[in-house]
Amino acid sequence: MFRTKIKLLFLGLFALFLCASIRMIYIKATFGKYYKGEGIPKDSTVIVKNRAFSLEKFQEQGRRGNICSDDETILVANIYIYDLYWYPSKISQVDSSLFMAKVDSLIDIFCQITPEKPRSFYERNIKKAYPKYREAYNIAQTKIKSNDKNVRAEGLKEKAQLEKQKVLIRVSGLNNNKKWVKQKHIDAIDELFAQWSDSKSAFKGGCQKDKRFVRRQLSGGFPISVLGMFDIKPDKYGVDEMVFRKGLEGFYDEELSGEIIPKQILKVNNNTIRLRKNRHIDPQDGKNVVTTINSDIQRIAKSALERQLYLLGAKFGAVIVMEVKTGEIKAISNLDLKNGRYVEKSEHTMAEKYEPGSTFKMISLIAALETGKIDTGDVVHCEKGDFSLARAFEISDNEGLFEAVKRSYGDLNTFGFALKTMGLTLDLNVEISNAQKPTLKTRTSSLADFKNITHGYSINVPPLYMLAYYNAVANDGVYVRPRLVKKIVNPNLDKHNVEIMEPEIVKDRICSYQTVKKVQKCLEGVVTHGTARRIRDELYLASLRDTTLHEPISPLIAGKTGTAFQNIGGKYVNTKNSSFIGYFPADAPKYTCYVLISGSTIDAGAAAAPICKEIAEKLMAHLNEFAQNNQNNVSQKYPSCALAYGQDLACFYQGLGIKTPHLKDDAFISTTVGTANNISSKPFEFPRKGMPSFKGCNVRDVVFLLEQKGYKTIVRGVGKVERVEYEKKTAYVYLKN
Repeated sequence: MFRTKIKLLFLGLFALFLCASIRMIYIKATFGKYYKGEGIPKDSTVIVKNRAFSLEKFQEQGRRGNICSDDETILVANIYIYDLYWYPSKISQVDSSLFMAKVDSLIDIFCQITPEKPRSFYERNIKKAYPKYREAYNIAQTKIKSNDKNVRAEGLKEKAQLEKQKVLIRVSGLNNNKKWVKQKHIDAIDELFAQWSDSKSAFKGGCQKDKRFVRRQLSGGFPISVLGMFDIKPDKYGVDEMVFRKGLEGFYDEELSGEIIPKQILKVNNNTIRLRKNRHIDPQDGKNVVTTINSDIQRIAKSALERQLYLLGAKFGAVIVMEVKTGEIKAISNLDLKNGRYVEKSEHTMAEKYEPGSTFKMISLIAALETGKIDTGDVVHCEKGDFSLARAFEISDNEGLFEAVKRSYGDLNTFGFALKTMGLTLDLNVEISNAQKPTLKTRTSSLADFKNITHGYSINVPPLYMLAYYNAVANDGVYVRPRLVKKIVNPNLDKHNVEIMEPEIVKDRICSYQTVKKVQKCLEGVVTHGTARRIRDELYLASLRDTTLHEPISPLIAGKTGTAFQNIGGKYVNTKNSSFIGYFPADAPKYTCYVLISGSTIDAGAAAAPICKEIAEKLMAHLNEFAQNNQNNVSQKYPSCALAYGQDLACFYQGLGIKTPHLKDDAFISTTVGTANNISSKPFEFPRKGMPSFKGCNVRDVVFLLEQKGYKTIVRGVGKVERVEYEKKTAYVYLKN
């Protein structure tokens, strides 16, 4: 009897398997190509034996790339947020007791997400409402099991209405980062209901979590107006999407955007089926943009600006810190007054332009000196007497600078042409999508316009362009393009995945080396005894009191103040744009700094210059501390030599107790790298193209080598060689202590 039952069971299972196989063969033969998405005309539906097949197109896009600081800390990225709802129907009868045991903790999480809602709202609509809901749901289930047709219909209707009930917790706002349901909230809910039954695991605690991602700044204190801004616009389906239009997001949109791959989905009787051919086609993620912005310098610059803005109650302010040699922008901040607080709102340094006021006088001074018709020691007529041109610049005298320019050029057209020749209007290709360029008003015969332009009116220049030109002076005349991006990293490649952005020279020289040195001296004079006297540093002031010094040391900062009345509606008002542009340390410039305070009645010397001083002092202290820490970790090395005659060098190292068996006594050595164990050297050779600068070398050796090469040498100054300038067969050797 038992064996008979086993045989019958086996036969039943075999028959079931046979029927299933026949059914599968039938479906594959009848519908196979349609389930593969084949044979379905574009934009139409195929009906096959009561099954409607249609293909719909959709696009899948890779994740947008990150924007990072110079040490590759992520500043801006796509992050997940959630729209959160609570459905009592998602809580099964089995999990009901667990939910009631944890409901108070769940309400705590909801209150964190929506602090604007009182706790009583959730107590009433969730904690007290759920037992009543469960009772009504059980009644509806009982009615559904009734033999009475009308009662069953009533029960089905009640159940459908109950399943629609929900409590909206939060729809995350794209424009407000304080109104998000974040990943930490979802993790807290899931952890709270970790024992939830597997059948309801997606709705732990009765919560429906609709996940999406948005673009947001992850680290505070960075300029979102520079990093990127976007508009939120509905797409063709009415879903909000971000359209990047400003800042780095807009300029590098193509690089940051993930790859878009067109795909198809199959609809069978309105049920969506993913096609197999799409499973292994994944779009590539966007590239990561590594900026030049340094976290420490950004923090120092922003806090200094913010503190001064609150003190003055100005309308807005901006600051930029740039590295002299590379043009890398290490910090940038724009703060606008909004509801009593200063916040990142608009981009003032690159996307707007202003009349620069007296900071433009440095450019007028360069233009005048370049003609050779006037020098810094020449006397010019000023508003309060006759002074040297250098003194007129230090006290920012309008009349004095205008007279110097007028003597040099005679009319505005000639002066305007000189400004363009100096490279002031060259396009810097600033790396934000809404960048502005300077506007010069030079085609006019108006004497008033001529006069105004010489001291920074009737001309509109973006702050970054003014900073870049001052940076060229700090860089001994070499005009370097300001840069916001250090490199672009492609995460989809294992090799050759980094594109390095090298420093770019806009103009080899904005003026002669002699003019640059004179202007640098004048910029120091503005700080030591001119309109920026209040930012003299303590070390400089101490040198003034030291009677053993023949002359004081250089100040920490060299720069120029600029105060321009604001032009509103074609009329000048009493409020001002107060700016200061300087570089530091003055004797060996490493950084340039631009500061703008707008909407106050205070002159630049009191409003803007102190911000630069605070940044310079804190930054130099930070760098000195960093250098000291590094020095403590580096083993002592023997000194190296840039250039020396072999015999002299051998004597020097023998005095230190170092053997030099490989040095050629009768040859010049170009480089010598010394360590405790080894001395390596290379004979000096003139390059095939161009001539060496010989910076840091002994003047005797340099003169000897140049004269052997057939050059007439003219030495100026004292100390080591600073640089050599070549004019035909004459070499000007400039020295500096």
